[in-house]
Amino acid sequence: MSSIIVDRKKSLQALSRLTDQLYAELSQSSLKHWLNDQKVEKHLVHKVKEWAFQAKSNLDEQHPFLDEQQQLEYWMCIDQFDLSQLNEMIEQYHNFSQNLGRPDLTDLWRNTLQSMYSLSNAQLQAQLVLEKWQRQLTEAIANWEFEQLSLLRDAFLDEIKDFLTTLQRMSKYQDSVGMETGILIDYSKGKLSSQDVEQFEQWADYLETDQELKQLCYLIGSTQPDQKRRKRQNVVKKSQSEVEIEDVFAQQELSGIKLAQELNFALPSELALLADPDLQILFDIKYLESNLMSFNTQGLNTARLISDTTQQKKQVGQKGPMIICLDTSGSMNGQPELIAKAICLYLSIQALKTKRMMCIINFSTNLTTLDLQKNTSFDDLIHFLSQSFHGGTDIVPALTHSLSLLETLDFHQADIVVISDFIMGNLNSDIMQNIQEKKQKGHGFYAVAIANLRLDHLDENVFDHQWVYQSKMRKVIQLK
Repeated sequence: MSSIIVDRKKSLQALSRLTDQLYAELSQSSLKHWLNDQKVEKHLVHKVKEWAFQAKSNLDEQHPFLDEQQQLEYWMCIDQFDLSQLNEMIEQYHNFSQNLGRPDLTDLWRNTLQSMYSLSNAQLQAQLVLEKWQRQLTEAIANWEFEQLSLLRDAFLDEIKDFLTTLQRMSKYQDSVGMETGILIDYSKGKLSSQDVEQFEQWADYLETDQELKQLCYLIGSTQPDQKRRKRQNVVKKSQSEVEIEDVFAQQELSGIKLAQELNFALPSELALLADPDLQILFDIKYLESNLMSFNTQGLNTARLISDTTQQKKQVGQKGPMIICLDTSGSMNGQPELIAKAICLYLSIQALKTKRMMCIINFSTNLTTLDLQKNTSFDDLIHFLSQSFHGGTDIVPALTHSLSLLETLDFHQADIVVISDFIMGNLNSDIMQNIQEKKQKGHGFYAVAIANLRLDHLDENVFDHQWVYQSKMRKVIQLK
């Protein structure tokens, strides 16, 4: 099957040429400047290699000549051909040639075999047919693969162009949403539709034109709870493990010489002093001063090691994990929801940049959640923020879920942010008590009210900091 191997190498070379053509077409397009971006270039190299490998693997398993290839491999394993076998092989080759529209010499071969058949002539004739069959088969496979690769390359090129076009549209808002090119690339699955991008642009546009709202986004998560009322406690974790430690009292083996007052381990040379009456006084002095040369012993004992791990509180300005309760009820429909989601977008991008845990809870009377840093893509974030309930408002399930998350390891230092118009009922006593307990453990609770009027029902007993964003005036007011 050596010629088949050679042709497969040729198809790989053809694949390499197609890849070069892909880059050449990109370099001639209006998106060519992205090829100079190191992050984008690395991403494209990875995508192209992945595409090339997948395309070649699929084509190797899907070409339309699998039956003919199996027939050829069967005949190539036969050492001696009889007349009936040779005729059957010639017939199969004839059918293959006809399917390709190629002329063949099968009639001549059959006449020759009938007129002058011999064992040696049959083997020579079989070898000739096999070589012709093998050459035509590998050529047919290579041509088919090249055609298919060309089609796949065109589809892949369109996919890459769509990705770079999306990247170009979204990169215009890097400053307004605090985003870097790497965020889009590292966290993108390349599945953002044009509608998704338009939704992103609406949120980013609002942030770009409202510096007060951006400043509010920065404050959320870095502003600390009131230290006069409570202080954030350190989290102490105890862990136990068994370790082997050296123990001088475990007399398992000799490890050297020491000066001591131990008669059991005194060297023979020291004990020999007792045999001479004149030297007994020297032995007594060395014994009293613990200067007898003795064998040193040691061993290993198993001990339980208990360690305290103290996790310090967040410092002022340091942003930790965050849980955002996003109100998408009917009363938030329109501009309030747009503003709330713009805030969520900004905070989410910052969390992705700094690899901080964040959970977004979209609530109305029901709720859905999205955990960032849990293999979440940027596409997933946009799709999640695009969802809305537009029903009634019930913050209790969202707060209950948020409070339960504070008990988990990922969110043990997290703060809770509620973004809503706060057109809702009062909280029950159980939740209020739970909130106060979490406050004593150092968790912060923040409220961002989207409204055009001051909201007097915001409760300072619940929230450490309360901001009202007046959308008509585009002004942020912090309630005291």
